[in-house]
Amino acid sequence: MPVCKHNAEVKCNLEDAFEYVADWTNFKNFVPMFMDLKPTSLVHYGPGTSLETTIVLGKTELVTNFDIVEFVKNKRILMKATRGIKAKASWDFGKLGEKVLVSFTFEYEIPPALANRTFEREAIEKELQAHANQSMDLLKWVLETQCAAHRPQ
Repeated sequence: MPVCKHNAEVKCNLEDAFEYVADWTNFKNFVPMFMDLKPTSLVHYGPGTSLETTIVLGKTELVTNFDIVEFVKNKRILMKATRGIKAKASWDFGKLGEKVLVSFTFEYEIPPALANRTFEREAIEKELQAHANQSMDLLKWVLETQCAAHRPQ
């Protein structure tokens, strides 16, 4: 399975960073490849949360369901696809001095019908890597902007 990884050092409180990512309604602010995200479970926070989203790969939209399968407060969130594209998405959080280190990993399998040729597969992999990088840049910007707004002057 190909893997996209990206780390960001964020000037923010660890708990605030974790809670922002744990709230799936914030995904639209920092995960550009997840469209039309909605819950499919009664649980909307933490373990047991199931979400349906449309993932855009190339020019194709794939409806995918993700379940939160690992949720360690202030440390890790892991979502695994149960329908649609085979994928896992995780965010790991750790202290880094006065900052928070947020690590994002996206593992996926490109459906054979989506990329029959090597150059098609490489184009999709490049696009997914760009989305992962953009996602972490957006997350860093949002978190630092929110944290700065709440700091005492």
